[in-house]
Amino acid sequence: MDTKRDIQLICGINRLLLPVKGIYFFFIAAVGDLLPFIPVYMKQLGLSSTETGIIYGVMPFLSFFVRPLFGAVADKFHKHKLILCLCCILTGLFYGLLLVTPTKGRGDSEQHLTSPVQFQCNPVDSFLRDCTRSMGNSSDALKKCPMSILDDIWLYENNNNTKEMACSINCKNKFSLAPNLRICFTNSTDQFDDYACKTSLNSSRSGQFFTFSVKNIEVPFNYIIGGKTVADGVECKDFNLKNVIYKENRFYQILCNEEALLDCTVHCDHIKEMKPECSLHANTVLSTTFWVFLVIYLLANIVSSPAFSLMDAFAYDILGERRGLWGRQRLWGTIGFALFAVTSTFIMDHLSKTTTHIDYSLSFYIFIGLMICAAVTSFFLEVSENLVVQQMFKNMSRLLKYPNVIVFLIILTCFGINNAVIEVFLFWYLKDMGSTQLNLGLCLVANCSVEVVMLFFAGDIIKKVGQTKCLYLALAAFAIRFFAHSFITNPWYALPIETLHGITFGLMYAAASSYGSVIAPPGMSATVQGLVGGVYFGLGKGIGSLVTGKLFDQKEGLLGQVWTFRLYGFVSIFTLVIYLLYNLCFDKQRPEPNDERPVQKSIDREELDVLMYNSKDDSITGQHRGN
Repeated sequence: MDTKRDIQLICGINRLLLPVKGIYFFFIAAVGDLLPFIPVYMKQLGLSSTETGIIYGVMPFLSFFVRPLFGAVADKFHKHKLILCLCCILTGLFYGLLLVTPTKGRGDSEQHLTSPVQFQCNPVDSFLRDCTRSMGNSSDALKKCPMSILDDIWLYENNNNTKEMACSINCKNKFSLAPNLRICFTNSTDQFDDYACKTSLNSSRSGQFFTFSVKNIEVPFNYIIGGKTVADGVECKDFNLKNVIYKENRFYQILCNEEALLDCTVHCDHIKEMKPECSLHANTVLSTTFWVFLVIYLLANIVSSPAFSLMDAFAYDILGERRGLWGRQRLWGTIGFALFAVTSTFIMDHLSKTTTHIDYSLSFYIFIGLMICAAVTSFFLEVSENLVVQQMFKNMSRLLKYPNVIVFLIILTCFGINNAVIEVFLFWYLKDMGSTQLNLGLCLVANCSVEVVMLFFAGDIIKKVGQTKCLYLALAAFAIRFFAHSFITNPWYALPIETLHGITFGLMYAAASSYGSVIAPPGMSATVQGLVGGVYFGLGKGIGSLVTGKLFDQKEGLLGQVWTFRLYGFVSIFTLVIYLLYNLCFDKQRPEPNDERPVQKSIDREELDVLMYNSKDDSITGQHRGN
């Protein structure tokens, strides 16, 4: 027992370990506050799923190579505390700069177009009036192009045999002009009737915004009620409005108790084709917003990538021979993650009640504040002369001689791909379904809760059934998770589905870590363990983000959201079958449940090492302990 550390006890609390707990708490709390919501923030900026996939796909590969470089520099100059402090400060700075990323304008992307319209409502019907001013002196090319979004859609539908398209309409109430106005969402086909109103808005919500959407452009918009109306150079068209969605509920139509005219904006996604001469409407896929976001996000990931390796190095150095207590230190990070994920959710939900978009700004500011707290805490960490950030990628070429190791790493890559689909695109999918921020936050809470519980019992489960069977179970759970998400129609149904995260990540990673120790050649256990995290969070996540971004995108006839999830469900089943057959036919050295090799050590309840691989906090580094 280390006497120096024993005398640091104050009221039963080890003073040396307080900064360790503190930096884990502040740093990972910052991660929970902001990073799970980055994909939906990118969506709000107007970035396509393809662009999002590229950005998320590049970062894991970058971190994979940057982490060892920072570790080597820290070891050479013995400036671990300074580098960790700078990492915290610069991480807060660069992620904060994402707030200045410009939102895509209409000319930036063909996939998310926005236009002002008027919503007209009466006791009999409702429709959208789309007006544009004639361009008398414009060029011939511009005269050939529609100058409003609904005109675009009408032209597109007539030229493309009608495809499904998602549009949302955001309107501001004008009850000061019509104090007795009631806007009624109803499934009735008759005229306005108070008793038939399933949901209604009245003068108590004066000045507030309300948003409704339509899932299929064919029914609501492509039937033109009125012809062109020209007055003082203004041309207008009226588009019938039926089958709307408001607050996640579907209604046949919207009616008003009296004539009303509201100013609105309409946002439509996935317009595939426009006339070639309409250069204002079609632009390159990789927009200015994409490049600005990519550069800032690249810098943020570079400076954040070594943070976990450095924090773990400090923790293990201070713990000395009592490394079994590491899990108790890291658990404070999980507590911070869950606490601030929920807090951030409620803040964003509250700030965005009267606006069209979610306001993420305060979450960015909280992130910066927590990173500053982490930087300050790092100054109180004790540094010993023999502190070293372990480098686990030595002699990797020797591992290529072992087929069972190669197959194991391939399976981990598949798990990493599946994780990327969920981490990057699940919230995107739920948002398109009408999810609230509260719903997303509760999904994170469900993830954290079941993961901690599963990790606590992982040792007993693995000891009873064996590592390989746990990996089979994780693949089956991933298949169920993907298929279940593909069939839900309400985003709240995602909550029970997300409890499978305990198996697909908690149990899977515990089993993978212990299995890696078992199959590692003599003297190469550290290298294999390093590759477990590097392949899962690096190679797998990178491939998954890149491929899924393209599959998710409706452009060029690719799968779309629902069938992307189903595809990964089928792939998970296929991977399960292939891995099972390989183990039955070729791998005769796989460990059995009663195998006494180093299984228990890697999954000890006291350590809970795999807690650090929370599938949401890997967003910031995507790394394994000690890489």
